[in-house]
Amino acid sequence: MTRGRLIVLEGIDGSGTTTQTERLVACLRQQGRTAVSTREPSGGPIGRLLREVLLGQHRMPAGGSVDGRTMALLFAADRLDHLQREVEPILAEGSDVVSDRYLMSSLAYQAEEADREWVALLARGVRPPDLTILLDIPVELAAQRRHLAGRPEERYDADSYLGRVADNYRRLARAAGSAVILDGSASRDEVAVAVVAAVQARFASTATP
Repeated sequence: MTRGRLIVLEGIDGSGTTTQTERLVACLRQQGRTAVSTREPSGGPIGRLLREVLLGQHRMPAGGSVDGRTMALLFAADRLDHLQREVEPILAEGSDVVSDRYLMSSLAYQAEEADREWVALLARGVRPPDLTILLDIPVELAAQRRHLAGRPEERYDADSYLGRVADNYRRLARAAGSAVILDGSASRDEVAVAVVAAVQARFASTATP
């Protein structure tokens, strides 16, 4: 049986990764492939804890917050659990997995609050995606989108922080052999068309998605 493909949508908060993940899965299914969406942080126990921390719902004694090294460890642990519990079994069945964030997000986000080389070490040996699509978007537009969507403010939502994360994403995507950078500031439909085109181009030598 042919293994499925791991396709990842990356980008700062408000870039549209969640929307485009669902749209890509729907498109793949329409084209006859079996596809499943997932996300990081995952829906597992570590992922649920991470979401509480990101929303400020989990505080340390005396009002402190979870430090950057701990966050990096939690994201790394969640990823390993996510892979073993969900992603790898689906891929082994021959289905595609489209993930709303994955490995590159740790290297872009957690490297801003923990030692960059140490964060990269935590990622060593993790299964690489078959394709990563970075939705690149101005920080100000991403903030407007989050505001219009009524999203609560999360740990990493400060524009100054996201500006550095966006720079990290671009650097990482340019260095990665399996990454494509797309303009995430276009309309949802335009971005969806570009995402599907990127998938088709990447896998044209093996099969049409």
